[in-house]
Amino acid sequence: MNKNIDIKNLKVAKRYSQALIESAADNVDEVLNNLKSINEAIFDNQDLKTFFLHPVISLKDKKEALKTALENKIDNLTLNFIETLLDENRFGAFKTIFELFKKEVDKIKNKQEIEVVSAVNIDEKYKKQLEEKLKTKINKDVILNYNLDENIIGGIIVKIEDKIIDLSLKNKFEALRKY
Repeated sequence: MNKNIDIKNLKVAKRYSQALIESAADNVDEVLNNLKSINEAIFDNQDLKTFFLHPVISLKDKKEALKTALENKIDNLTLNFIETLLDENRFGAFKTIFELFKKEVDKIKNKQEIEVVSAVNIDEKYKKQLEEKLKTKINKDVILNYNLDENIIGGIIVKIEDKIIDLSLKNKFEALRKY
């Protein structure tokens, strides 16, 4: 499961992200870009994150700061949505809502995000071949995210949602040890 999805907020986040998907309808790309910007601006900045999640800071101050920072920079639907999260004391679920919204947009656009873990950097030719094979296999456009982990020794690990295809040398050595 995605590390940005908080299990304790999952049920609430599903309702909010679904409501936002329905409200955004033809505008999902713009809303997604706005949510991404908010996520980066607030949650990548420890001071802003603390400000918006701090229980002692008044709702009025949070809303004023939000309007000052975001008004005329994002669409009204997204701004109203963020204000609703603040009003309902659900801003702590924002990252989970954002991740679920992103997944739903990918589903609508027939895209699949896939994590590929390797021990070394993969050359562009192999990346292209892997992308084509995965695209054919799952019958969706794929977005590959590459990560390095030298502990796997060699080979790759492919993570598609909750499925893991482990083609690493480490896994093969461990299988040999069992015999």
